[in-house]
Amino acid sequence: MHLMLSNKFKFQYSVGAVANGIKTDMFTFFLLFFYSRVIGLDPLLASLAIGAALIIDSVTDPLMGTISDRTNTRLGRRHPYMMLSFIPVSIFYILLFTPKPDWDLSQNQLFWWMFVCASFTRIGMTLFEVPHRSFGAEITKDYIERTKLFSWREMFAWVAGICNAFLAYNIFFRSTPDYSFGQLNPEAYFPLALTGAIFMVLSLLYSSITTTDKIHNLSKWTESITIKQIVKELKIAISNKSFILFFLGSLTLSISWGLLNSLTLFINTDFWGLKGSQIGIFLYIYFGAAFLAFYITPKFVAIIGKRNFVLLCVLGVALSAPIAFISYNLGLTPEKGTTTLVLFLCVPLIFISTLSIAGNMARDAMIGDIADEVDLQSGKRQEGVLYSAVSFVQKVNTAIGSLTGGLTLWVLNITAETPTYDQAYSLFFVQGVIGPILLIIPILFFYFYSLDKKRHSEILRQLKERS
Repeated sequence: MHLMLSNKFKFQYSVGAVANGIKTDMFTFFLLFFYSRVIGLDPLLASLAIGAALIIDSVTDPLMGTISDRTNTRLGRRHPYMMLSFIPVSIFYILLFTPKPDWDLSQNQLFWWMFVCASFTRIGMTLFEVPHRSFGAEITKDYIERTKLFSWREMFAWVAGICNAFLAYNIFFRSTPDYSFGQLNPEAYFPLALTGAIFMVLSLLYSSITTTDKIHNLSKWTESITIKQIVKELKIAISNKSFILFFLGSLTLSISWGLLNSLTLFINTDFWGLKGSQIGIFLYIYFGAAFLAFYITPKFVAIIGKRNFVLLCVLGVALSAPIAFISYNLGLTPEKGTTTLVLFLCVPLIFISTLSIAGNMARDAMIGDIADEVDLQSGKRQEGVLYSAVSFVQKVNTAIGSLTGGLTLWVLNITAETPTYDQAYSLFFVQGVIGPILLIIPILFFYFYSLDKKRHSEILRQLKERS
């Protein structure tokens, strides 16, 4: 009998995703914009800082997964790290958005400030995210119940990110006499980061403390811990065919989505000529999309399975993303800088945001199924290692997106000055044409993913017989 989870537990568990939702929103939409357009860091250096931080993640994420899987304490395998994570997260997240143009920092100093603070913010999130996701995957093995739990988790993350953006555009990025486009005001970012950090700390501690009563339901690591044994078990986990296809599909998907998202604020500001209050209207679409995705994901997964639903979502995004670009070139878009234009752009955004969120919900639940398959092959529960890949991919989403976005800005010579029409149009082309074309690659990887509900039921049957 699989453990069915109460809504109370789903709430307590999912609140933990609020922190990463806020961090991801800032890193995806505001980090590159803040450093390149507001503070004046060369876009190439900003891209290098983000890329260097990603290299550190490629080590710390699997390391955290390996350590978490093999930890035995009174608080279980996951919770000790979850409870400590708020310290580095809060400190370095605030510091990341502290610099001001009048500090007169050199380009080199700004680069190192961005690199160090971004790296330690991410390491702090790794301390929470990898154990937290692993805990969620292990607490229930039911195919649909697992989907529901991770739909809750993803919804909380998205709603938190949307609320963070809502605060940004409606409170902190208000137009001033000096800055008609409030998102260009350097004084706005520190109070925004401080507010976000407070909610991040509360979410991390609340979820960590309120879920401790479920620790006794989790498995314990019983084997001796040697380097040779770790390498052997890691090899089994990461050589699993389902995992390889999932990882490559998620990685290529994140590169494309990251590129689409990292250029959004630049295009809304410099191409469409929208003010912060107008951009804030989009948040109502994101908010509704999060709840719509939460409602439809378990229902569609129950009917067509996780893999087919992910394929449907990615294809839907690929078809919806170019609509604004095509419409503009056909002369169908309303006048720039108008609220009518904002409402026009909301139409494709409904499909893009709903399908993006729903696809993330289904993909998050896939790793738990893969962990069951790895358990059957190796006799070990290695959610930590497998979910470290998810954590890494999520950071790739923001990092590679910002990296390629920054390189695009550098190639087009877009600096802190207002870009020309041709430069802004080139950004729009990258987002509206190149990004959607890149989505073909993850579609191919997920097409060959074969761990469906029938295969998963067979795995659970064999696991039960073995135990």
